[in-house]
Amino acid sequence: MKGMAFPVDLLDNYSHEDLESSGEDYLSELRCGDPENPEYLSLIDNIKVPICLSTVGFVPLYGGEERHKVLALFAPEDSLAAVALFLADQWWTIDDILRTSSPSREGLLRAKSIGERVVLYVLNRIIYRKQEIEKNEVPFLCHGSHDYAKILWKKGMAIGFYSIKLPAYSNLKDVKSQLKTNRLIMPTNCY
Repeated sequence: MKGMAFPVDLLDNYSHEDLESSGEDYLSELRCGDPENPEYLSLIDNIKVPICLSTVGFVPLYGGEERHKVLALFAPEDSLAAVALFLADQWWTIDDILRTSSPSREGLLRAKSIGERVVLYVLNRIIYRKQEIEKNEVPFLCHGSHDYAKILWKKGMAIGFYSIKLPAYSNLKDVKSQLKTNRLIMPTNCY
């Protein structure tokens, strides 16, 4: 992984506004482009996804919190499955978003930066909900912008997450009794 930086490594100095503004600028360029000759993004399995107005859209980074959004690319055959996000002024596949070139990212680490929050979004909203969730299982709640969460890093790859959601209670006893915890560990043979 050395040498190549991935979104989690590049987004340290970005704000939510930078991410959204970058996506808006790209969308403006796309509107002015030739719809008959779209660009394509190659995925890991050699599938090429057209980048056009009908396959891109903004998604909320924190579920119900609409104020922070990121531009996503969707597969034409599944308009609910994001296959890439526009981060640091370029498209990144889901696989690359889960990678890091930083050897210090190893083990269970708290998600603090915007890049780490994007990784958390991908693990919860894309990997877990599209690939890991059982048929009748109730999905984890979306992470809020200030929720406490940790990402499990192993050999340069985000492979799981752990989060705690504090309900709105007035005393510590109620908080302890109602603490909600989300955990996901992906099988290590996925990547």
